[in-house]
Amino acid sequence: MVTLQNDALKVVLDEHGTLVHLENLLNGHGNVISRPEAIYRAVFALDGNWEQVAFAEEQDTRVAVNGNAAEIRVHGLRSKDTQADINLCLTIRLEADRLVFTASVENNSGALLTDFYYPRVGALESLGCGKPDLLWPFQTGLRQTNIVEYLDSLGGQCDGRYTLSMSYPGLASMCWMALEDGSQSLYLGSYDEKLHATLLRAKGSDSHDAVLEMDKLAFVKPGETWVCPPAVLMLYAGDWKRGADDYAAWARAWRTPPTPPDWARDMTGYFLVINKQQYGDNLWPYETLPELYDLAQAHGCDTLGLFGWYETGHDNGYPDLAASETLGGADALRAQIAAVRAKGGHITLYYQGHLLDTGSAFYREKGQRLEAKSRWNTPYLEEYSKYHHSGYLQHFTKKLFSTVCPSCPEWYDLMAERMDWIASFGPDGALYDQIGGMPPYPCFDESHPHMEGRPSLSYTQGRRKLLDRIRAQAKANGSGFAFFSEHITDAYSQYLDVLHGLETAPTEGPGAYAALADADSLPAMRINYPALFRYCFPETIITVRNPRPHLTPRMVNYAFLYGLRFEMELRYLDDQKAVRTGKHEDWREYAARVTALRREYGDVLLHGRYRADTGFVSGNPRLAAARYDGEARGAIALWNDTEEAQPVRISGVSVQGWASPDGKGAGCPASLAPGGILLLLI
Repeated sequence: MVTLQNDALKVVLDEHGTLVHLENLLNGHGNVISRPEAIYRAVFALDGNWEQVAFAEEQDTRVAVNGNAAEIRVHGLRSKDTQADINLCLTIRLEADRLVFTASVENNSGALLTDFYYPRVGALESLGCGKPDLLWPFQTGLRQTNIVEYLDSLGGQCDGRYTLSMSYPGLASMCWMALEDGSQSLYLGSYDEKLHATLLRAKGSDSHDAVLEMDKLAFVKPGETWVCPPAVLMLYAGDWKRGADDYAAWARAWRTPPTPPDWARDMTGYFLVINKQQYGDNLWPYETLPELYDLAQAHGCDTLGLFGWYETGHDNGYPDLAASETLGGADALRAQIAAVRAKGGHITLYYQGHLLDTGSAFYREKGQRLEAKSRWNTPYLEEYSKYHHSGYLQHFTKKLFSTVCPSCPEWYDLMAERMDWIASFGPDGALYDQIGGMPPYPCFDESHPHMEGRPSLSYTQGRRKLLDRIRAQAKANGSGFAFFSEHITDAYSQYLDVLHGLETAPTEGPGAYAALADADSLPAMRINYPALFRYCFPETIITVRNPRPHLTPRMVNYAFLYGLRFEMELRYLDDQKAVRTGKHEDWREYAARVTALRREYGDVLLHGRYRADTGFVSGNPRLAAARYDGEARGAIALWNDTEEAQPVRISGVSVQGWASPDGKGAGCPASLAPGGILLLLI
C-alpha cells in the first residue's frame, strides 16, 4: 500500500495503483471508497481486434512514492490473448486538497491505443451523508438525483451495464462532473486544452454504487509517446460550485468570451420560423416577414430566425442553397428583411455547417473528399426526417446526410463565402446550425490535415478553426453582424454571439425545482439544471429550446430564473394556425409581461452576471433562487415551482424593493404565489 496524506486529504493506493482510500480529513466522514476500482483501463487495436482490453489488475505494475506524489509504472499491456509493448507512467500528486492526475503512454508496439480510461474514481455509495446526486454537464446542465439508484435502473442498457455516458465536446458542454450529497462534494475535471474527444462516464454495478471515469480517445500510434492531459479531483465540504470555480478559472486561460453586438445582448427572444418545409410546403412566404415580426413581438420576442428560407426547404439540399422562387424570390427576401429592420426588428438567416445532403450536386462532385471517415473508411451518416401529418413521410423518407470533417480548409473557404452570400440579403446575422456542438467524430481520412494526425482532434481542433474563420467573415460584414449556432459547449461558444439552445427546457412536472430541497428522500429524478454552465460561463447568451408555437408560463419562469432567452418555433401548418388564431392567448400575454419586466431591469437580467445561489441566503429551499450582479445594482430572481404559496426568507443582503410581472413595491414581500416569479432588488 502507498499513502499520500496532508492536512486535507488522505489517499491510499494498493499494489496495482487502485484507489482504495479517499478521505477528507477536515470533516470526519471517513473513507468514501466503498469498493475499490482500478484507477485506469486501456484499449488497443492489434491483429484485427479493435477491443484488446488491458485491465489494470492484470498488468505488471510498480507503485512508488516520490514526495507528495505516487508514481505507477506499467511495463507492457496485456489483454486476454496478447501483449503489446506499451508502457504507462501514471502520476498522482497531492496538492493541498486536490489530487492531480497526469500520465504518459509510450507505444513501442505495432498496436494503436484507442481508449485511455484515466482517472477512474470509485466505487462510491455515499459521500458520508445520504444518497449523492450527480452534477452532469449535459448541455446547460443536468442534476441526476440519487445517481446510484438511477444507474441501477439502467440495467443492461448502454455499453456493458449501468452506464451513463456522453462525449465532450458534444452533448457534454464541459469536461467535468461532480457528486454531491449535502455533506460534501467530489469533483472530477479534465483540463485538456487540446480538446481530445473524451467520454464522460458514470458507471454503476451489481454492488449498487457508482464509478466516475474519463475516457480519452488517445489514438496513440506505433512509435509515439502521448502525454495525457491532466485531471483534477477534489473532495471537500460544500456544494458543486467550488469545483466549478476551479474548472472555470482554468478555462479562462484559453477561452476568450465573445463580445456580442448590442442588439444580441439585449435580445429577449428568438422567434424561429421554417419558411418552407423539407416536404415542400411553403408555410411563410417572404411577404409574411413583417407579420411574423409582429407575432414575435406579441410573444415577447424581438428576433426572427428564418430556417428553410431557401428553395430546397429545411433540411434538404445542403450545402447547395439558393433563395426560394416559390417563397417570393431574392428581391422580395431583401425587401421584406429591410421592412422588418425598419420596424426595429432583427433577423438571422440559417445555414448548415455540419451536414452534406448525399443527394446534392456538391456531395457528388466534392463532398466525398471532405466528409469524415470512420475506421471502416465509410462516412458518419445522420438522418433527419421532417413530417407532420403523413405516415409515409414519417416512416419511409428519412433524409440522409454525411458529416463534414471540419479540419478541411476547403470547407472553411466555402463557409466564409456563404457568410458573405447570406449577408447580401441584409439580415442582422446568420445561424450556422449544429457546429456549436455535435459528437466529436474521430476522422480516419489521412488526407485531411488533422492536428497531430490524431483522429480524436479532427473534429475538435478542426471545428475551432472553422468557427474562427466563419466568425471573422461575419464581422467583416460589420461589427453588428451576429454569428449564432446550435448546441452548448465551453470549447466552441467562445466564437458565437448567441447559442440556439439544445435540451434547455424545464424538467416536466410542476415542483421539479422545488423538489431539490428534498432530493435525498426522492426517487431518482433527472432535472435539467442550467446553473452548471451558466455559473461557469455567465456571459454566454443561450436560448431555451422550445419546438412549440407557444411559451408556457413554466417555460417563461424557467428562462427568467436562469437568464435564458425565450425561444418558440413555428415548424408546421398547425403551428401557423395556432399563432394566427391566438390559441394560447393567456400564455402569450404572460410571456409579454415577463419580457417587459426583463427589459425594465435589463441592466441586471440581460447584462448582469449570473451567480446562481451565491451571495445571499434563502431560508426557503422550495423557492428556486439566483443572484444577478449588474454594474450598478444587483437582484435576486425567485421562482415558486410549487402549487402552494411559499414564504420569502432572504438574508445576507439588503432588499431595496421588488418587481414582478404584476407590479412593484418597496421592501421584500412575505410570500410568493404558486407558479409565480419575483425580482428582489438589492
